[in-house]
Amino acid sequence: MRGIQKYCVFVFLFYFGTGFICPGLRAQSNIAYQVKNFTKQEYNAESQNWSITHDQLGITYAANNIGLLEFDGIEWTFHPAPNGTIIRSVAVDSSNRIFTSGYREIGYWERDEFGLLAYHSLNYLAESLYSQNEEFWNIKVTRDKVYFHSFTSVFIYDYKEFTFVRPGPLISSLGAVDGKVYLHISGEGIYFLEDSLLIPLIQDEVLRENMVQFITSYGEDTLLIGTVENGLFLYNNGRVSPFLPEWKEYFKRSKVNRGMVSEQGSILIGTLLDGISIFSKEGWRQHVINRSKGLQNSTVLGLDIDRNDNIWVALDQGIDFVSMNVDPSFSIQVSEEVGAVYSAAIFEGKIYLCTNLGVFYRSLANETLPFQLVENTEGQAWECKVFNEQLLVGHNNGTYRIKGGSAKQIADVNGGMSFIRHPLEKNTIVQSTYTNIVYFSNLHGEYQYKSRLAGFSDLIRFVEYDHLDQLWAGHMRRGIFRIEMDPKTDTIAEINYFGKNVFGRDYDIQLFKVENRIVFTNGEKTFTYDDLIDRIVPYEQMNEGLGEYSTAHRIIGGPDHYYWVISEDGIALFRIFNNQYRFVKEYPAGLFGDHLIKGFENIYPIDEKRALLCLDNGIAMIDANKTDLSGGILDKKLFLTGIKYRGKTGSYENLPLGSKKIRLPFNKNSLQLTLAFPNYSFEEIDFQYQISGLNNEWSEVYEKPEFIFDRIPPGDYEIFIRATNKWNKSCQAERIVLEVLRPWYLSSISFVIYGAILLVGALVTRYFLLLRISVRERNIRNAKEKELIRLRNEKLNAELSYRSQELANSTMSIIRKNEFLLKLKGIVKKQKEELGTRYPDKYFREIVERIDRNVASMDDWKVFEFHFEKAHEKFLHKLMSKYPQLTHGDLRLCAYLRMNLTSKEIAPLLRISVRGVENHRYKLRKKLNLQPEENLTDFILGI
Repeated sequence: MRGIQKYCVFVFLFYFGTGFICPGLRAQSNIAYQVKNFTKQEYNAESQNWSITHDQLGITYAANNIGLLEFDGIEWTFHPAPNGTIIRSVAVDSSNRIFTSGYREIGYWERDEFGLLAYHSLNYLAESLYSQNEEFWNIKVTRDKVYFHSFTSVFIYDYKEFTFVRPGPLISSLGAVDGKVYLHISGEGIYFLEDSLLIPLIQDEVLRENMVQFITSYGEDTLLIGTVENGLFLYNNGRVSPFLPEWKEYFKRSKVNRGMVSEQGSILIGTLLDGISIFSKEGWRQHVINRSKGLQNSTVLGLDIDRNDNIWVALDQGIDFVSMNVDPSFSIQVSEEVGAVYSAAIFEGKIYLCTNLGVFYRSLANETLPFQLVENTEGQAWECKVFNEQLLVGHNNGTYRIKGGSAKQIADVNGGMSFIRHPLEKNTIVQSTYTNIVYFSNLHGEYQYKSRLAGFSDLIRFVEYDHLDQLWAGHMRRGIFRIEMDPKTDTIAEINYFGKNVFGRDYDIQLFKVENRIVFTNGEKTFTYDDLIDRIVPYEQMNEGLGEYSTAHRIIGGPDHYYWVISEDGIALFRIFNNQYRFVKEYPAGLFGDHLIKGFENIYPIDEKRALLCLDNGIAMIDANKTDLSGGILDKKLFLTGIKYRGKTGSYENLPLGSKKIRLPFNKNSLQLTLAFPNYSFEEIDFQYQISGLNNEWSEVYEKPEFIFDRIPPGDYEIFIRATNKWNKSCQAERIVLEVLRPWYLSSISFVIYGAILLVGALVTRYFLLLRISVRERNIRNAKEKELIRLRNEKLNAELSYRSQELANSTMSIIRKNEFLLKLKGIVKKQKEELGTRYPDKYFREIVERIDRNVASMDDWKVFEFHFEKAHEKFLHKLMSKYPQLTHGDLRLCAYLRMNLTSKEIAPLLRISVRGVENHRYKLRKKLNLQPEENLTDFILGI
């Protein structure tokens, strides 16, 4: 829980048991505790706190000098006191009503539909009963009543009205046990309340005359009673007996003020001068926690135990949280003064640390002592290791031998890294350095520099011998070397290099020995040397056996075939024996924050399952024998404390907490969720969310369970929120159902309307389409008909033209014939005149008659009429029907005019002169009733 962990002040008393740090060492108590101080700057109120309690959900409430404090495991919230009064006491009933009281003020706080606390004063029911200076210092809640205690009265609230008891003498304390309420009346003893009646219970003189500070339960039918001057007493079956009499003087000196008993039977006594004393059920004191042990102040004004058995202390200065639930499987010992720790060893009853600042040590027996620098070892120290009761240190300045807390340089080869024992020469130690591989021999009980490996010079971090006595050297930056020695001359016979062509890369390749076999790591999988084929190959058996830890970059062997494996994700302990891999325990890297030294992680095995882990700010003690507390979060659950939504304006609005589904308008689709997680512990907790339907992956981790989701698209979603610890375990996820409504133009009704509009539109479109098709078909049909008419007209015009041509030809033939006959008649007449009697009259008359008969022949007219009727269909019929007064000659003249013939051309046809034609035209105009300005020919053509 980040609110508990951030800016913690630790009082950490932790022992791993017999023999962990040194044989024979045993702590007086294996119970550890941690203390977290909440200052007034953190909870933003006054220093003095009078009472503290928890509701059914686990939320903490404290009565502060100027208001009510609320803590949900993440953040403190301050609620100002009503009427500016001091809040002296706080208590919670089964419905999570928070009752508070103070000077002439009684009331309760209750959450509204939005989850916000609102105060409701009960003074309108109780104020008429107050004495002049009524001040309520204590509240006790039973199943159906609430009791408010002042020094002169007890006010009883049955959720409808108040009654009160005012016995006269001072009421020093009020207690509630199994639904019964007890009170101590000064000078008279202890009574219990039955409705509003005071019934005597204990009249013992020691309790009559002493100031009783608390009355609480101590097992079945037994009361635990705490006094200021005479210590503790037990009451059972009418008998009062001293309790913990050997501590009577301590209690008298420390001034008992508060007391309670945990569910496990531990007895907590809060004092005014010496903090808290914790006693076991059997009566021996386990702890005293006072200012010197981590409390901000030793004056305890209020005590409470939460559902995780943590102790909450309301102090004269601040609020403190005391946790007895300390993970026994590991502890972090921060020692910023030593710098970053690269290696560790236990030697001569001391812990030695190789750091970037030098070599430090302190006693194993007393871990409260500070680390001291080994003289003359300032600077980067890389590795320390014990050989034959000697501690060798590889240092930036060379190699040192440490004994009795002092260091002696035994080699000046810079950058001493790792040490191993020579496989053939038991008294020889091999060391890798910045430039050379060097040898040390044990001469006369002390290791001395022997020689360097001639013919090889490189920056080597790790060295190991394989089962063929070949020396393998791991470069600090690139690849691996295999160095084969000539056994006759003890010189290098051959050097082989392995890098990218074998491991896929030539950097960060580490070299270790596991079960007498050379193992290489590249952070992705393990490799090994196969001497049968003389090749480095993937170590499939180990990769399978280590599982996800096959990506390790360090493997460190311990006793009895146990191996610590370190990867980016964490540290795991395996037992590897006879090609069998047994997983023992893992410690996720998150447990140690960012304090593992990347690329230089190291662990020192103390025994099979215990080790000392190197950090950049100290060390961590790891004990895989102990059961960790990783699963404590599994059955816990978050709960919503606030829902807000926001639109484009940017201002947030509250939403009720009680609804099963959150519904947001489309234009206010940004959501803020605030949750509480009152799972009080020193575990570091993070929070994640997942939105089913939008993003099915868990989010990155957040320090607080406060999430803002901006511009959520319309739709239905399920939001899951969970708390996770550094063991990668999670609590039960809180499920929140969310619906972001579609805009009105995308709502269901709108879609129905749209559907109707589309349907009507489709029908209208279909109608107009059909109409258009109909019009088009009609137009096509009309066009076709017009085309047919045009073609027919063209045909008719062609026929008319043809007939007109025939008529014209016929008329011209008649005209020519008549002209010829008339000329012929003229010739005959001229011949008659010239011949006179010589041209017989008989023949002359016959010829003239024949000519006249042919000129005026009706047959010619019939031929003309036939052709005229074909060319000008029904013209004559229309003319006759319209003008029945026209004569046959008039009709002939009209026909000739229709053909647009001139008077000159008409004259021969009518066998009259041109003047006769003009007279005939004149008469015709009259019959046709034509006006002077009207043209006869145009009129005829218009019929």
